Amino acid sequence: MGIVRRQSTYSTIFTYIGFAIGAINTMILFPKFFSTEAFGLTRVMIDFSLFFSAFSTMGSLNALYKFNPFYKDFLPKGKNDLPYLTLMVNLIGCGLFLIAALGFEPFWEKHFGNGSPLFVTHFRLVIPFTISYTFIMLLEAYCWVIKKTIISNIVKELFYRLTTTVFILLYILHWISLETFFTLFSYSYLPALLVLIYVLYKNGGLTIYAKISRATQRLYKKILVFVTYHYSGMLIGVLPRTVDGLLIAGLTDQGLENLAVYSIPVYLTSIMDGPFRSMVGITTTLIAEAWKNKDMAKIKELYQKTSINLLIVGLAIFGILLPNIDNLIRFNPAYSMAKAIFIVSGLAKIIDLGMGMNAQILVLSKYWKMDFYSSVIFIVVNIILDYFMILHFGVMGAAYGSAIALIFYNLIRFFYLWWLFKLQPFDRKTLYVLLIAAAAIFITWQVPFMGNLFLDTIIRSVIFGLLYGPTVLYFNISEDINAMYKGVVQKFLRKS
Repeated sequence: MGIVRRQSTYSTIFTYIGFAIGAINTMILFPKFFSTEAFGLTRVMIDFSLFFSAFSTMGSLNALYKFNPFYKDFLPKGKNDLPYLTLMVNLIGCGLFLIAALGFEPFWEKHFGNGSPLFVTHFRLVIPFTISYTFIMLLEAYCWVIKKTIISNIVKELFYRLTTTVFILLYILHWISLETFFTLFSYSYLPALLVLIYVLYKNGGLTIYAKISRATQRLYKKILVFVTYHYSGMLIGVLPRTVDGLLIAGLTDQGLENLAVYSIPVYLTSIMDGPFRSMVGITTTLIAEAWKNKDMAKIKELYQKTSINLLIVGLAIFGILLPNIDNLIRFNPAYSMAKAIFIVSGLAKIIDLGMGMNAQILVLSKYWKMDFYSSVIFIVVNIILDYFMILHFGVMGAAYGSAIALIFYNLIRFFYLWWLFKLQPFDRKTLYVLLIAAAAIFITWQVPFMGNLFLDTIIRSVIFGLLYGPTVLYFNISEDINAMYKGVVQKFLRKS
C-alpha cells in the first residue's frame, strides 16, 4: 500500500485545493453575482456534458485499464497500440455524439423547454464542453496506466475550477457580457486538456503506435466482447452526479432555479468523494496487475484497506460538514432544503465509500460481465426511482431516488464479490469508526450557535476534529493513516 498511500496523499491535497476553489465558485460567487437561472444553466451544462462524455468513450477506458498490463508483457516498449485504438474509439464516440446532439435538438427543446428555456437557447454550448471533457478522461486514463496519477489529478481538479474562477471574475468586473461568459464556460476544460497533452508529451507519456500489434491480433475478440458488455462502465461513475440534475431541469417548474439550489448539497457530498477520486487511479492499476498475476492476497488487502481508509476520511468530511450545515442556511436562506438533501445523499455516500474499490475489483476480474449486469440494473433503477420520486417529492425526491439506487448498487456488488471470491471489506474496526464518528458528530451538534457564522464554523470544525481524529489514531483504526501521521510528525520534529 506504500505507493497507494503516497500518490493518494499528494492527489488528495491537490483535489481538496480544487474543491476549495470550487466551493468559492459554487457557494459564493455564482449565487451572489449570477441569477439563479444563470447559475442553474451552468449546472445543467455540466451534468449533460459529464453524462454524454461517458457515452462518447464507448467503454474504451475500462478496456485500457484491464488489458494494458497484458500489452506491456506481450510487446516491446513503444509498440503498444492500445492507446492508439482507444484514441480512435473516442474520436468515433465524439463524432456520434455530435450527430446525436444536433440531430435530436428538437427532442432536447421539447424535454427542457418548459422548465429550463435558458438551456434550450444555449443548448449547443454543451457540444464543446462534452467533447473536451471526453478527451480529459482519455488523457487521464493514459496517465493512470503509466502511474502518473498525481499530475492528472492536479490538472483535472485544479485547472477547470481556476479557469471558471477567471471567467467569473471577468464577468463580475464587467469585462465580458453574460453571453460571453456562457460561451467561455463551455470551453473551460480546454486549458486543462492542453496542459495534459503537454505533460504527456514532455514526460514521454504513451506512444501512439498506429500499427496493429500481435497483442491486439491475439486479444481483440476478448477486448471487443469486454467493451460491448461493459459500455455501461464509465456511465456508473457519472450517472449519480448527472441524472438528478437532468431530470430536475426537465421535470420541475423553474427547473434551472431548482437545480441551482440542489447543486449546493450535491457539491458538499462530492467533497466526500475526494479521497476516492485521488485513490482510484493508482489502485485501479494495482488491481489490474494483481488479477493478471492471480494474486488474491493482494486484492483482498487492497479491498479491505481502501474500504477503511475511504470510510475514515469520508466520515471526517461528513462530520465537519453536517454540524455546520445550519450555518450555510444562515448564510443564504435559499438553501433551506440543503440540510435534508445533504443528510440523505451524505449517508448514501458513506455506504458507498465504505464498500471500497468493489467496482474496480469486479470489473477487472474474469467475472466482469457481472459488473455489466449490475451496472444495467443500477442505471434502470436510478432513472426510474429519480423520475417518480421527483414527480412526487420535487427536488427532495432526487435525493431519495439517487440514495436508494446507490445503496442498492453497492449491495449487489458486495454480494457478488462475497459469492464469487469470498471477499468482503469489513471487520470490527469498521464498527468502531462508525461509532466514533457518530459520537463526535452528536457532541459537536449540541454546541450552541456562537453568534458569528465564521467563528461558529471554525469552533465546530475544531471540536469535531479534536474528538474524531485523535480517537481514530489512538485505536489504530487504519495502519496507513497512522503510518502517514507518524511520518508527518517525524518530518516536523526533524525540521524543528
